[in-house]
Amino acid sequence: MNTENKAISGFHLLMILSRVDGNFANEESEIAARYISKYFGNNFPIEKEATFLKGLDKENYFSHFKKCMDTFYSKSSAHDRSELVKFAVDMVKADHKITSEENIYLDELLTGWEPEHTG
Repeated sequence: MNTENKAISGFHLLMILSRVDGNFANEESEIAARYISKYFGNNFPIEKEATFLKGLDKENYFSHFKKCMDTFYSKSSAHDRSELVKFAVDMVKADHKITSEENIYLDELLTGWEPEHTG
């Protein structure tokens, strides 16, 4: 996998975090746009990725989330992971309410990438 796959995996992680509560807030859209701008500029296949994510059944979110975590982890530095965690925390806090579903996914990300595993 190349660097683009790392960035796409990060995007998928963020978008799943934004969707697990069943509500996609405007603030979450802004965070996704910041991530895209930072890692893709104008070269992001938004339609392709949006179509894939829209077709992903909610019961498959967690397995896809884990797969994306593994892909991102294998292609990233500790700094990259720290940056993505900041985006993830911003994403779940964007609507000013962290649901139990969002907490499960965020906890998985944080415990899966604990500092002793990331550096």
